[in-house]
Amino acid sequence: MPTDKQKIRTVLIPEIGLTLEPEFINEFEVTTIFSRSLAHVVGQTGNRSIMIKATSDGRLLVAAAGTSMEIYNVEAGTAPDAFNAGSTYDQADAIFTTDILVETFAAEISFRNLAGVWGNNKIIPVGLASIDFIHYGIRIENRVPGSAAVYEFTLYR
Repeated sequence: MPTDKQKIRTVLIPEIGLTLEPEFINEFEVTTIFSRSLAHVVGQTGNRSIMIKATSDGRLLVAAAGTSMEIYNVEAGTAPDAFNAGSTYDQADAIFTTDILVETFAAEISFRNLAGVWGNNKIIPVGLASIDFIHYGIRIENRVPGSAAVYEFTLYR
């Protein structure tokens, strides 16, 4: 019995993590022997599973609310003139977004990466700032010594 054939002209390889022999062929053919399938990708977290979907423009959509963050910590105080243990907030887990409220006087902050290295100082003026940046710690000091910046961090993960 003859089989219907359809050629795939889109380049499908190379794919990372896939070893083929021969490595390249000129074209693929789909026959009736080849099964077409509709795959559903599911992610599991805790005691539940979540269907992974795509947006209309093809990006992954993994949270209906537009965010995957479920936990936050709030840290507050008055900044010292130089970074110290009391104004340094190390985190065991990655922080994805940080809200910074500086109520009095400008301050300088610095973020720590996974390797434990602190980045360059960043000036934060009086007001509210929200920074989307993965980090494992934040520290704060006064921009001008003696000015006592009152602050609040909200760390989301």
